[in-house]
Amino acid sequence: MRITINLYNYIIESLEMKLSTIQEGLELHHQKKQEFVSSIKSFKDIDEGKIQEILDYFGHEGFNDREDALDYLRDEIEFYQSMSDPITLYRVVGVRNKKMINKNDLGQHYTPHKWNLDGDMLLSIGSENWDDQTKPYIIEVLAPHSEIDIIQTLIQNLSFPGEHEINLKNNGRGARVVRVSKMEGW
Repeated sequence: MRITINLYNYIIESLEMKLSTIQEGLELHHQKKQEFVSSIKSFKDIDEGKIQEILDYFGHEGFNDREDALDYLRDEIEFYQSMSDPITLYRVVGVRNKKMINKNDLGQHYTPHKWNLDGDMLLSIGSENWDDQTKPYIIEVLAPHSEIDIIQTLIQNLSFPGEHEINLKNNGRGARVVRVSKMEGW
């Protein structure tokens, strides 16, 4: 009986030590990740080393392998670093009437490419569930770089590379509406 209790106590102590070590490792990882995120204030802060770290911290879910993600991310970062400031961005929303669009709370998901506003994009926002009166409207905005949520943009790009998405902070409140127009062909 005494041997069983000692073995039991030894196993419990060993597990507690391992769990403590794992917890410390997780806390250190979280701290390093937060420091990394805080170090990126603009796309210009991202060099080759940080591109590697982005993949380490956020993965490459939307790609077959790390190399494909790395090539894609390098191209996207190069594009983001060359963007004008402010940048013209586009978003599509489905509403029954243009007046229903709340210009003070536009949303966070945009694309810098007008050519990306197509049927596939409409399906990604749930257009197949719209009623017959709901129509797609394109919201064109000017957004300063300071309003771009860089980390969320990179995460979205790695998860859904074909969407070419840029995420804005504060649900797009820092962007200025340039134009709202009904999407052609609808």
